[in-house]
Amino acid sequence: GLPELLNFHMALLCFIAGIIANGLMIIVNCSEWIRNRKLSCCDMILTSLGISRFFLQCMLMINGTVFQLSTKMNEQCAMSKTLTALWMFLNTLSLWFATWLSVFYCVKIANFSQPLFLWLKRRISGLVPQLLMGSFLVSLVTCLLFINAIARKYIDNSMNTLSGNTTGGCQYTFDLSSRFFILSMLGYSSPFIIFIISSVLLIISLWRHSKRMEKTTSSSRDTITEAHVRAIKGLISFIFFYISYFVALVIFLLELFASFLSLWVVIMGAYPSGHTVILILGNPKLKRVAVRVLHYAGCRLMLYQ
Repeated sequence: GLPELLNFHMALLCFIAGIIANGLMIIVNCSEWIRNRKLSCCDMILTSLGISRFFLQCMLMINGTVFQLSTKMNEQCAMSKTLTALWMFLNTLSLWFATWLSVFYCVKIANFSQPLFLWLKRRISGLVPQLLMGSFLVSLVTCLLFINAIARKYIDNSMNTLSGNTTGGCQYTFDLSSRFFILSMLGYSSPFIIFIISSVLLIISLWRHSKRMEKTTSSSRDTITEAHVRAIKGLISFIFFYISYFVALVIFLLELFASFLSLWVVIMGAYPSGHTVILILGNPKLKRVAVRVLHYAGCRLMLYQ
């Protein structure tokens, strides 16, 4: 119907925008790494996040194309499981990277006097490579747990199809009673909880600082307060994107509200694109490059017209 077609085009637009935005972030940071032979910890997280999201968006587009072109059910079954495994891995990895970015901002910017927080403030830069590598391994384990949760149902469907009992396409669902599914959902929930805690702590810290600045008579008060308000708005938008994505992901995995399946896909496609665009707009270096690219593209378009 028309709503499904509209949602398909919206999802496709989100995927393309995400590929371009994340590709830009990767190119800018990798160019700086090649030029200076080093990357800051923040840029290291941004680059890792951009790479995971770039491949995630590409994989989702390929996934949709494969199922449109492939007419043989056995081919769909074989590819479906592989593509599902890749999606789960990249999906979990990008969630962890976004979480560590939030944690990094919180630890570097927020001001709290707790011993654990002060220890993290001193050590966070050295911990970044270990956190990124740890996220890779945890995402791999989470992916394997998910595959174990769907394997039995997948095999049963394949056997039924081969024996002629069923004639439909390749369908599989998660075994919700499986301990693998429960563990893998914990794998998804962990970065979400850490992200929310770090974001809320940073918003509280910025809000307190803004209130303190309002009471001072410093000439730079307004500029600093405005910067803090912008940071708070950016964080709230991060939280909105992250929560909407997480909720849509859980609904999608649990196969709830199946009639709105295309809507959940649009929401899941919007998060990695919208979040990356906000990151680019909030980063002066990336924003300058993005403006130049858009200006160049606009000039080329005018020439062709």
